[in-house]
Amino acid sequence: MGRRRRRRGPGSGRHASRGGGSRRRILITSVSPSGDVSSASPTIRAVVEDRDGTPLSRNDIDLYLDGEEKRFTYRRATGDLKCSTGRLSSGTHTVEIDAYVETDDGGGKAGRKKWTFNVKK
Repeated sequence: MGRRRRRRGPGSGRHASRGGGSRRRILITSVSPSGDVSSASPTIRAVVEDRDGTPLSRNDIDLYLDGEEKRFTYRRATGDLKCSTGRLSSGTHTVEIDAYVETDDGGGKAGRKKWTFNVKK
């Protein structure tokens, strides 16, 4: 199969800055936490899915917390992503999820979501 994955680092998604277009078919929705959270150890959650219905694999997705790559679980059948943060300091934290796959026709599909939340102790 022609699907291959390239690790690129936070903010470097090849198609992330193209403002949509036909190649951007991976959706990242239902992200949390957001806003103010009282827990110092929140769980990051999102739904990551291909708009065309092709299941993604865990290897097609990167998750970064404050610029550091994190391990996560991913349920291919539902698109549910979950990541334990460990204990975080008070203040604002940034989450970034990048998803990218190369397709059999030499093109690619990409999706990127970046958001912040604030830990209040």
